[in-house]
Amino acid sequence: VMNSHFLDGNLLNMDGKEVDESRRDMIRILKDLKQKHPEKDLDQLVEMANYYALSHQQKSRAFYRIQATRMMTGAGNILKKHAAEQSKRSTSLQDICLDESEEFVSKIYFDPCSYQCLENCGGVLLTVVRKGGDISKTIVVDYKTEDGSATAGADYEFTQG
Repeated sequence: VMNSHFLDGNLLNMDGKEVDESRRDMIRILKDLKQKHPEKDLDQLVEMANYYALSHQQKSRAFYRIQATRMMTGAGNILKKHAAEQSKRSTSLQDICLDESEEFVSKIYFDPCSYQCLENCGGVLLTVVRKGGDISKTIVVDYKTEDGSATAGADYEFTQG
C-alpha cells in the first residue's frame, strides 16, 4: 500500500520501516518516469509520480462510485485534480520560502546537478558549488549515500558525514 502524500511531507501514522519503503517506492517511480520522459522537468515528474502513486494505491468501493459519477457528469478525474492540487501547494510553499533576502542566503548544489557512475568506474568525484551569502561563515552539509539500483556493501561503500 503506497501513501499518496510522498513528496509533500505528510507521512503520517507510519513507522520508520514503512517510511523507508515508501521513500524507496517513490525513488523507483521517479527514476522510471525520468527514464521514460527525460525531457520533463522535476516539477512535472513529481506531478506524474504523485498521480502514479494515487492511481496505484488501494481504493474503496465508494471511491470508484464517486469517480464514476464524476466522469459521467463531466466533472473530471479526481486523481489528476488531487495530484495537481498537491503539486500547486508544494510549489506555493517553495515560493514563500524563496522570498527571503537573497544576499544573506547561501546556495549549495552539485555542478552538474546529475551524476552517473558505471559499475567499473571505481570512484566518482563530485563538484559542490557554494553561491551567495557570507563566504566568511562556515557551512555544514550532512551527506549520506543511499541505495538506489546499487546496494551498499555489495556494489559500493556506504559513507556519511
